[in-house]
Amino acid sequence: MTDSISNIKRQQFLFLEILAIAFGVLYTVLYIKEVQFCFAFAVLGAIIYSYLCYKRKIFAESFLQVFYIFSAIYGWLNWGEYNVNSYSLSTQLIFLFVTTIVMVVVGFFLKNKTESKLPFMDSFTTVFSLTGTWLMVNFIHETWLYFIAINAVSMFLYYQRGMKLSVFLYAFYVYLSIAGWFGWELIF
Repeated sequence: MTDSISNIKRQQFLFLEILAIAFGVLYTVLYIKEVQFCFAFAVLGAIIYSYLCYKRKIFAESFLQVFYIFSAIYGWLNWGEYNVNSYSLSTQLIFLFVTTIVMVVVGFFLKNKTESKLPFMDSFTTVFSLTGTWLMVNFIHETWLYFIAINAVSMFLYYQRGMKLSVFLYAFYVYLSIAGWFGWELIF
């Protein structure tokens, strides 16, 4: 009886992971095509991923998904033209420096105060995603550099925590991030 219950739970988890992946892909493709409604899929995917990450003890990533919900709402309300906004190099370096310091602090917190299995990797993807998402919802081109690194590390993180299908999503995100950086010439 216990095996059938755990099998049902694995199937439910897998279904939710597939659903979250589908919402993530829909969000990304519609964002690229500049369809404002894309943010609805971002919210739905983030809700599911928040739950899944919490269950897999990827705590900072679970928090990040909650942040994505609010960022998606902000992005929807702040809808603008891509590549219109920019920050100076000195501002970009300040973002990078502060993000790195916060990532280290959060990593130590996760290591010492939680059961996080990969605290610094979890911290890296989360904290850098906060900055990258801020740049994205404000339509700053340099967001893609952040997401190339974040998505590559996320592939390993999700694989290590048993969410192997999500590795394909993040591999797709790496590709899209590279395409975004180069002006979408690699896309479709």
